[in-house]
Amino acid sequence: MIIFEFPLNERIRRLLRIEEIYQKFEHQLKNTHDYFEFGCFNTLFEIVQLVSRSDLKIDFLQELERQEKKQSALLDHQASKEDQLNPKEIIPMIQVARKKLENIDVKPGFNFNNNLFLEEVKKRISSPGGLLDVDFPNFRNWAIHKTRKSKLDDFKSWAQPLMVFKDAASVILLILRNQCHAESIKAKEGKHQQTIDPLKTFDLIRLELEKTLNIYPEISANKYTINVFFNQLNEELKKEPVKLNLEFKYSICWL
Repeated sequence: MIIFEFPLNERIRRLLRIEEIYQKFEHQLKNTHDYFEFGCFNTLFEIVQLVSRSDLKIDFLQELERQEKKQSALLDHQASKEDQLNPKEIIPMIQVARKKLENIDVKPGFNFNNNLFLEEVKKRISSPGGLLDVDFPNFRNWAIHKTRKSKLDDFKSWAQPLMVFKDAASVILLILRNQCHAESIKAKEGKHQQTIDPLKTFDLIRLELEKTLNIYPEISANKYTINVFFNQLNEELKKEPVKLNLEFKYSICWL
């Protein structure tokens, strides 16, 4: 099965971006091929650009505080269902993420504590041709004389101050993905329209498809309906609408 997720507001879109870019960075650190460090540097700077916004820390702290109150209120009610998160387990995770965020000081334009080497790499990597030995002998020296393990230690050290945002996003998304209404749907001729309650605020749509179908969904949404359209790519990689009847799993989630 393959899952497609569609955020219904910019707040959730930002959470999903943060989750994905950290996953990308962690995957790149596991690569063993030559020149793996080039991809790692690119993604590291993308992380910096994404999380060094002045409002991000405040937004995360406010959301974690709100979720802690909601989970604490659930402790006073009947026991959670088997398919729901246990408040006794999730509350400590929220508290740990909050504490880490409160103790971090990431200012707009985060500069890795004035690390001149990283500042130079960041500047060079965005120039025509990127990181080239002819322009940046300092980088060549680092790349040649550092072992792979030493390079990994450097990347982990540079990224460490920023990992608190990954932890916070992971906790919030864990809660979101477990607060869903899910059902199996049959789409006719590759299309489906789903009505929603306009008095409720929803944050995320998840569609689960059989991987063997080799198709992908697109959605449009307003406060009353969700429209799902299924497409496929032809041999020229051009989009074509799917005209088949198909079954998929639909979930709508909220915080």
